[in-house]
Amino acid sequence: MKRFHFKRFGVAAWSMCMAWSAVSGQDEVSSRKNELAALRQQGAAYEKELKKQSRDEAVELKYLANLNKEIDLTRMYVTALNRDLRRLEQQVGRRGQEIDGLDAERRRLREVVKKRVVQFYKHRRAKEIEWLLSIQSWDQLKAWMKYEKLIADNDRRNLQALQDRGQALQREQSFVRIEMQEKERSLQEKRREEDRLQSSLQKRQALLINLQKNKKLVQSRLAEIKASEKEIGKLIAQAEKARKAQAKKKSKQPGAGPAPAQTVVSGHQFSDLKGRMSWPTTGTIVSHFGRERHPALNTVTENLGIEIKAQLGNPVITVDDGVVQTITWQRSRGNIIIISHDNGFYTVYTHLQDIRVAESQPVKRGQTIGTVGDTGSLIGPVLHFQIWKNTTNLNPEEWLG
Repeated sequence: MKRFHFKRFGVAAWSMCMAWSAVSGQDEVSSRKNELAALRQQGAAYEKELKKQSRDEAVELKYLANLNKEIDLTRMYVTALNRDLRRLEQQVGRRGQEIDGLDAERRRLREVVKKRVVQFYKHRRAKEIEWLLSIQSWDQLKAWMKYEKLIADNDRRNLQALQDRGQALQREQSFVRIEMQEKERSLQEKRREEDRLQSSLQKRQALLINLQKNKKLVQSRLAEIKASEKEIGKLIAQAEKARKAQAKKKSKQPGAGPAPAQTVVSGHQFSDLKGRMSWPTTGTIVSHFGRERHPALNTVTENLGIEIKAQLGNPVITVDDGVVQTITWQRSRGNIIIISHDNGFYTVYTHLQDIRVAESQPVKRGQTIGTVGDTGSLIGPVLHFQIWKNTTNLNPEEWLG
């Protein structure tokens, strides 16, 4: 059977996904559209393999992972389309205001020119002849000629302004028509993507039902989760090694005393939060920290954190000030954010639907960093939350208030 290098593909896809945070408007929509096209081509290959060789656990898991990634990207794409629609609506609104202003100015100028024409034909010539006959000196004649030139120049300016406003009005109306057409295209694209998303969700649900019934698939899935936990541990170990190296380097600088404990702007340390920490999202704990017996396999598994069952799209906040250490994606955990705090503490947030921060970005306690998702979850929308001290994982339930 043909091998599918999904892991490599997923990393490449995630790298592109991270670049999107710096892109806006049409560029963002176009980037997401291209990435989705590539991912859907990959998904079609998995579907083809499933038809050839049904009940192949490895292919089913790869297909499930692909669906999870496609669902995440489609949601991001729909979000980008929504932002683009709001931008277009704002543009159309601004254009409408500009058109109203231009139309009012054109009407005003039209009245000015109209009054000048009426005044010219009804009154001006008779009064000018009368006034010319009364001129007594050359200076008076020059003053009259200067006055006539000023009036003529003003009339020309008004006529030109009237013409310019009319042309500007036509241009603005043309822009509005183009923007309305673009808005309609975006709306149609959004509806198509929402239909595709619904189809992908149904496919995933069918796979999950099958997975839960198939012990081999469940075992494979648990192995994936174990590998994911190991990878998260490696990422934190790397971050901790870098933190210690930096602290050691600072302590060796000339004139530097012992490196002080890192503090935060809020005037407290992470360790002070034990027992009174804010919850990262609103929900109910459905899977606890530590060793748990799996109901289907009757085997004991190790949970490095807790699962908080929550509504899809619920805000996920950081529990304390810190810096975004890592953003990544894994088959069994979906979108992942790791935040480093003071004195070697780290928090981990997984199964995120979308991400609202960037790597190396400072964050404040209570700041929204993403939303609750269901990618990689077997129980629907959930937040998997971990706390680490150096390279030791801690029980989050002992910290939450």
